[in-house]
Amino acid sequence: MAKNIDGGYGTGQIVSLREWKRKHILRLLGLMPTLGPSEQERETFINDTEDIRKLKLREYDAWFSADSDELLNFYSRVNTIDLNFEPWYWRNKRSYFWTVSATENDIKRTHSGQLRNVVDTMVGLCGKPQATTVLTKLPGNPIPNTLETILKSSNFWDVYQQQQMPMTLAEGWGCWKINWDKDISDHPWATYYRAEYVDYVRRGPILLSICFENWYMGSDGSQYLVLETRSRKGKDLLIVTEAFRASGGDETQLSPVDLSAVPELKGVQERLLINDYPGFLAKPCRFYYDSTGDTEGRSIYAGKLDLADDLDQDLSQNANTVRVSTPEELFNNDFLEKDPKTHLYKMPHRFDRKYTSFLGGHNADGTTNGSLPVQTTQPQVNFSAYSDNAIALLLQIISGFMSPATLGIDVAKKDNADAQREKEKVTIFSRNIILEHEREILASLFSELLCAEEYLNTEKITVKEYEIGIKYNEFADESFEGKLKSLGDALDNDNISPEMYLDKLYDGALSKDDYDSELKYLKERHSGNPFSDNGGSQPPQAQAQAQESGGVAQDLAAVLGGDPGSQTPDVGAK
Repeated sequence: MAKNIDGGYGTGQIVSLREWKRKHILRLLGLMPTLGPSEQERETFINDTEDIRKLKLREYDAWFSADSDELLNFYSRVNTIDLNFEPWYWRNKRSYFWTVSATENDIKRTHSGQLRNVVDTMVGLCGKPQATTVLTKLPGNPIPNTLETILKSSNFWDVYQQQQMPMTLAEGWGCWKINWDKDISDHPWATYYRAEYVDYVRRGPILLSICFENWYMGSDGSQYLVLETRSRKGKDLLIVTEAFRASGGDETQLSPVDLSAVPELKGVQERLLINDYPGFLAKPCRFYYDSTGDTEGRSIYAGKLDLADDLDQDLSQNANTVRVSTPEELFNNDFLEKDPKTHLYKMPHRFDRKYTSFLGGHNADGTTNGSLPVQTTQPQVNFSAYSDNAIALLLQIISGFMSPATLGIDVAKKDNADAQREKEKVTIFSRNIILEHEREILASLFSELLCAEEYLNTEKITVKEYEIGIKYNEFADESFEGKLKSLGDALDNDNISPEMYLDKLYDGALSKDDYDSELKYLKERHSGNPFSDNGGSQPPQAQAQAQESGGVAQDLAAVLGGDPGSQTPDVGAK
């Protein structure tokens, strides 16, 4: 039977997921945070903030899918069910093109897919980084594998580029969770949890606990919810796992059960304490802060769905206008063949054509009065108005996040590096913000993966933190060859220090050992120069010699691979 874990629920007691989360917060904080007067006024016409949060996440997911059927299915449910629970808050959704069109059948809906396109484009521009680390050489350190081996064993980079980065952009937040099981893999692996299946408990800015939701289906068709919480208990990490049977798959009707009731949890401990470890073996992901405080992070879709709906409406109207503007042919009934059984006129059938019969005029003797057998008409439509409006809407959708030139809109003729940086400034700014957070996320996650590797092999963690370098390729920036030349010239003339030279050239991608080695080389190179301490003032003969040899830039290029034209240094090779 289920055990009471840290004040958990007893056997047979029916609880809801919301009640469980509330008790978990009380257990950690000793009190339940509540809203201030301003927040209470904001929620005057809101029935349930948690339901609104979940519905927003599902709406973001529907748009991220770039599938018109998914959008139609989502807004059909919203129009039929969800809007009735929040009739005031969702009033604007009632007038969405997708919501209104969900009540009609004979209409062609055209989805642009641009919200997904923006995310995929940014993920592609960010690319896969280079990660470097040096395993600690402490006596008795049991870690036998490198970080690269750990990442390859679980196809980490596929999950990173196809789940973590795009879903964090689309939903606003998520979390990496580190798992380990000798029966499955010889190495730990990281699983990404989407926003709907992870919750945090904080005291101010300090993270106290992370709760992960996992749903399973039993062989008898029963659904189970497994809640795993990772919390700080003094200087230790406490991992508690609880299982519930969900009646009818409803998270409001949860019955505590033993972990053995879920086959996937075979061998999992209900309570695991990792002594003297300050981390969570997990890493929250967020790029933008949500100023409303309703969610952990802000989606890049926030404030853009109204425009995206307008864009789909414009494209759909354009598509339907093209269809109805197809030349229409009117057939004189006198010239149409009749069905011998129904005695109805047989009308031609062609794709995208509408045929209408009309009664011809007859003379007194029964002959026609000269009407044409077929008459063709076609309306005059200004299709360019729809196209211009669609481009204008798209520019508003990507404004503040991505430059039009990134999507191939209004690209200037100049293609040099300066012109490229100028016309893609917004994209570069957004990319820099994302990568600033990603460097911190990945460095922390990789360090904890190495800690988990040690724990998997020894059931203890002696090294609490590893030094990780994360380096992304530059976008629309000076090539490595250009940096090497310009920074090398500055270093030769003693305009910058060797430390600044390495910082600017590698942007933190070097490990401490590699950094120290390169710094030692540069200082030794300069210490052999008798004029190195006089501000760089060299006699003309020495200056000519330095120019002829190519200076430090040429020497360093040879050390990095022997090709001064190479744009990508092998920062890990020595």
